[in-house]
Amino acid sequence: MKWNKKIIAAINLALVLIIMVAGCSSNSTNVSKSESSAKSKKVVTLQFTDFQYPIHQKLFKELVDEYNASQDKVKIKYSSAGNANDYSNTKLPVAFANNEGPDIFMTSAGDFKKYADAGIMADLTPYFPKGSIDDFLPSTIEAVTYKDKILALPFELELLGLYYNKKMLKDANVKVPETWEELFDAARKLTTDKVAGLVLPTDIGPYLNFIWYPFQWQQGGSVLNEDGTKSTFNSPENVKALDYWGSFFQKGYSPSKLQYGAGDIDNIATGSAAMQISGTWSIATLEDKFPDFEAGLVPIPIPNGGKHASDGGGWKLAVNAKSEHVKEAADFIMWAFAEDTSRPLKWAKTKSAYPARKSVIEEGKDYYQTGLRKIFTDEIYNTATPEPQYGPEIVDAIGKALQNVIFGKMSGKEAAKIADEKIQQVLDSK
Repeated sequence: MKWNKKIIAAINLALVLIIMVAGCSSNSTNVSKSESSAKSKKVVTLQFTDFQYPIHQKLFKELVDEYNASQDKVKIKYSSAGNANDYSNTKLPVAFANNEGPDIFMTSAGDFKKYADAGIMADLTPYFPKGSIDDFLPSTIEAVTYKDKILALPFELELLGLYYNKKMLKDANVKVPETWEELFDAARKLTTDKVAGLVLPTDIGPYLNFIWYPFQWQQGGSVLNEDGTKSTFNSPENVKALDYWGSFFQKGYSPSKLQYGAGDIDNIATGSAAMQISGTWSIATLEDKFPDFEAGLVPIPIPNGGKHASDGGGWKLAVNAKSEHVKEAADFIMWAFAEDTSRPLKWAKTKSAYPARKSVIEEGKDYYQTGLRKIFTDEIYNTATPEPQYGPEIVDAIGKALQNVIFGKMSGKEAAKIADEKIQQVLDSK
């Protein structure tokens, strides 16, 4: 019996130990489940930084808020710079140089190749919804494709035209210009001590080149040959375009004063300028800030024997290749502009841009026949050439040629020769 008691005691002890182990295992499982649950509920936070004017920031903020409310796995934090030059030339490059670039950002065609060469933009090709790429205008996809990878999402198409103050031209008995000669003559007649005849940009950077390219294209000029191996900048067409551009500044008909914002259509609405070359985006500003102002719009005037040309520009959305959450960032971009048509159309209307997707253009066809948009739709849209992708050194060489005729009072021939040599050096170094 004594021995049986020992056995019973041992069995009881074993049972106690089994229960204790089971309890510990249960607690461990509970803790593990709790930790797993906490991890699964952890929200991914992404920084989205762009450039927008105040009236456009509101829509992007609403877009971000809508996306954040639609799901609980990703939170987008949005910030915007209100000046294109500061954003493109300072804020974004400095952020990337310090490895502090945002997860999601906007880039212009003028900066696209710079970021592509540097490996900053993630490949978005796998994230496009099935069949959606075919809905984009081919030129817009071509503009964001680099080494067979789509590195950004084109969400707008911006065109250029000549805006003018109807009252000023009428009061001065000046004909709305259609040719280079008429534009120069109008600027001369409309320039006073208080009014600029024509506002053109002066700050070096992609925007300066963007406004100038149509003057080059109207005559068949180019920067590079077809395969991109040789500079064609020192050509009679480019010399003529540089001379023409520089003549407005050298004669004082286009100011280089800082109070004139080159991308700000307020210039003609407030009466500080009579004419300005600007884009589709200016319509929204005029309607929002100056609803009673009568603006006129025509295609950019052409030289004798030339043909109409306009940039097909527009900002693109990209994802930082170094982001820890490329997929989540790409999913947001696709949700915003590659899925349904209502969101991209709402943006296009707010920005007064054209959508990059054919189905969105079709849905908004009535809208694009209203007001000044009708001029862009009927007279300018079909003349658009995709904004070219050049590396930063070539963009800079073109910009310096323009500044040489603006500030250096160089002839177009001198400026073209210097730029041509620099561009060829860049090409030969690769």
